[in-house]
Amino acid sequence: MSSFIERYKNSIAVKKIAWFIDSPFFPIALAAVILLLYYLSLDMVMIWFMAVCAIAMLATCRDVTPAFAIVLFMHIIISVKNSPSPLGDRSDYFVRPEIYIQVAVAISLCVAVLIARLVYTVYRKKFRFSPLFAGLVALSVSVLLNGAFTAEYTAMNLVYGIFIAAIYICIFMLFSGNLDVTKRTFERIAYYCCVFSVVLATELIVAYATYDGLFVNGGINRSKIFFGWGMYNTMGMLFCVCVPAWFYFAAKKKFGFIYAIGGLFSIVMTYMTLSRQSMVIMSVLAVVCAVWLLICSKGRERLFNIILLAVVALVMTLVVWINFDFIMNVLEPLIENAQDGGHRMDLWDRAIEDFLKAPIFGVGFYYLKEIDVGLVGLDIIPKMYHDTVLQMLAGCGIVGLVAYAVHRVQTIWSLIKNINFERVYIGITIGAFLLVSIFDNHMFYLFPTILYAALIGVLKASESYKSEAQTAKAAKPVITERN
Repeated sequence: MSSFIERYKNSIAVKKIAWFIDSPFFPIALAAVILLLYYLSLDMVMIWFMAVCAIAMLATCRDVTPAFAIVLFMHIIISVKNSPSPLGDRSDYFVRPEIYIQVAVAISLCVAVLIARLVYTVYRKKFRFSPLFAGLVALSVSVLLNGAFTAEYTAMNLVYGIFIAAIYICIFMLFSGNLDVTKRTFERIAYYCCVFSVVLATELIVAYATYDGLFVNGGINRSKIFFGWGMYNTMGMLFCVCVPAWFYFAAKKKFGFIYAIGGLFSIVMTYMTLSRQSMVIMSVLAVVCAVWLLICSKGRERLFNIILLAVVALVMTLVVWINFDFIMNVLEPLIENAQDGGHRMDLWDRAIEDFLKAPIFGVGFYYLKEIDVGLVGLDIIPKMYHDTVLQMLAGCGIVGLVAYAVHRVQTIWSLIKNINFERVYIGITIGAFLLVSIFDNHMFYLFPTILYAALIGVLKASESYKSEAQTAKAAKPVITERN
């Protein structure tokens, strides 16, 4: 067995595939193909393309850092034409036998290769049991038990719980056990996020330029901001996750102010999604990233960044002043609708009521039916309470809330027990995801669940990573004074 594995890893074909996947060209090629297939509405081709990339990556790459690019781009593989969402045309594309059979086959092949990779990871002792993993397992078990022993419990509660739990555990194991963590690991993850945010910006700009009925009565009808794979809230969340990557490069790279411009552009794009929750969180995130940038950049680069931020602040003030009436026309409906949280207050009140009906294991993921409108368009995705903590409380009861609290404490401890520049970047990214999830349930929407599990896996894998500053400090000789 070991001999076969060695011959396989050292074959020329495997090395060439691994080289391309590991190169800077792979995410650019991935972005170009995904964009092309998205606008051609060739969703099944897109799914097979992603599946082939994922299988090739899992089968050939010793270090699976490039899999993070797949984790990002899988969010945007459904076109507007073929989307089942009521925000689109309620297409029956994904319920056609010739399509869903292919989707099932593609997913099954990916899962089979993933399981084989995880078995290999455990066999090679690359994955080690840890308190963070134990907490994640406890969280997964609480999700599996959602709605247990209630009259409304159905098989779908178990099925969906298995999906979420399997994603948490398998993706965490993949990333925490198969990363050779160096400075380049963080640079590649940030690079993938930057490329992905450019793709998001492209789709948003095209939407503004081509969508009918978007500009009405001197304002913007944000209900038209829909992309097949998600709405404005989804895009806003993804921008929030990607923005810290630009400032990561801005703080450390030569001519870093160029990356800062990219970050500022992505911030503007986030506001253009008109997602209230993303706009609020991005306002906080922008301040955090700006402070982080000024603290971590040095010398001339810090001066350039200070000048850039001052110029941007001045320009934005002028833009708001010149376009004040239009901006207020855009914001007034959002502000008026925000008084009840966009019906979130009703959902949050309902979450408390439902928790009291089944306080131990909760009412389950499929109990809520008549309030949340269910914009995904697939019945397998349950309607939710639009807050991660309240979702755990109502859906999984005290058991779920305690498991989530323990997991949250463990992730914070994982970060603070080895703080350095690179791991702070991962921490800010996770924080952005969790803050946006205060107003939504991204942790339970399959693709974002994969993204979260991958980030937690990176956090765990990097616990023993030492930055250049830490290494230099450890190597500095200690001078003692002789008596």
